[in-house]
Amino acid sequence: MSTFTSEPFWSANQPGFRFTQYQPGTPAFFADVERHRYQLEPHIPAIVQFDQWRDRDVLEVGCGIATDGVNFARAGARYTGVDQSTHALELARSRFALEQVSGNFGEAQAFQLPFANSSFDLVFSHGVIHHFPNAEDAVREFYRVLRPGGTALVMVYHRNSLSYRFTIMVARRILAASLLIPGIPSLVARITREEPWVIADQRRLLRTHGLHYIRDNSLFLSNNTDGPGNPLSRVYSRSEITQLFNSFESVSTQVRFLNLRIYPLGHRLAATRLAKRLECRIGWHLYVRAVKPSA
Repeated sequence: MSTFTSEPFWSANQPGFRFTQYQPGTPAFFADVERHRYQLEPHIPAIVQFDQWRDRDVLEVGCGIATDGVNFARAGARYTGVDQSTHALELARSRFALEQVSGNFGEAQAFQLPFANSSFDLVFSHGVIHHFPNAEDAVREFYRVLRPGGTALVMVYHRNSLSYRFTIMVARRILAASLLIPGIPSLVARITREEPWVIADQRRLLRTHGLHYIRDNSLFLSNNTDGPGNPLSRVYSRSEITQLFNSFESVSTQVRFLNLRIYPLGHRLAATRLAKRLECRIGWHLYVRAVKPSA
């Protein structure tokens, strides 16, 4: 059994933290993080359909501060969230207490879930298993804890996306390689609107690894998805993720989120009709919905 952990990185880099100035744990903080999440990724509620899970047992693996989790609870689901970050779990519990909704939380790894067989109707995991080297172990656990006929709904990063094929592997590589040129870091920061610490960490990685940082696909990908210092990120094609869930009875996929954040006027471009059409083909988020056999 693998003991891989990325807890130190994720305790400091919970999704949404970089996009709010409010004190963590306050009502304003939670509201700001939720507002930003669904403005940036408005497809999430439509895909998850929180109301569909009323009076059902839902497990979220990698719940973070439970921004999605609180929406399951608001909709009437019997919600359980697990994460490997104690800091995130503390905030998740505070969020539920502030809203006076019910939920259970625990510290656990995706590939070693502390639940009995056939315990849940839905296992939801958004942007988690692509950060583990042993995603197949996590999928086996999802299958085990689901009831017959239960659903796994999982998001991973999409290999055949604009974000991977061009933004990360081409544009970000060019920008990263230029950071050692005097005067360029400030220009890159203005163009991409990246925070100063991100630019500084990218320069540190260049100095530490040299050209190997630019050439190594895995190393560069990991440090250019969720921030410098991210231990691991992986990408999947539709066929690869379907194969990963091949023990399930039916598996379907869909793609969303044309991530244009680093481009000038990217937020405006992402809202256009053309972008909405393209995101279904070359979006960054690849969703898999897999149903466990009923018998």
